[in-house]
Amino acid sequence: MKNDQLFWQKLVQGDKKVVEEIFQLNVPVLFKYGRRFSDDDRLIDECILHVFLDIWKNRLQLKDEGQIKLFLMKKLRQKIESKEQGTQLRRA
Repeated sequence: MKNDQLFWQKLVQGDKKVVEEIFQLNVPVLFKYGRRFSDDDRLIDECILHVFLDIWKNRLQLKDEGQIKLFLMKKLRQKIESKEQGTQLRRA
């Protein structure tokens, strides 16, 4: 938990290295988690990247969101569901 608090602090300070480290540590878990919601590997990869881009872009508005892994998983699920809903709407 202490490492998570440090992550949020360094993120707000603009530390790119900590974001890269969190990315490297969590991508395998996030990808596996993403497979629960989609069989499209490319979509999952894209959503993971967008989650991290959004975090970086909005870092000044973020607060200590608690456990990083849970936060990332929640954001990934939202992103995948949003993308898949958009795809379904375009097909209709």
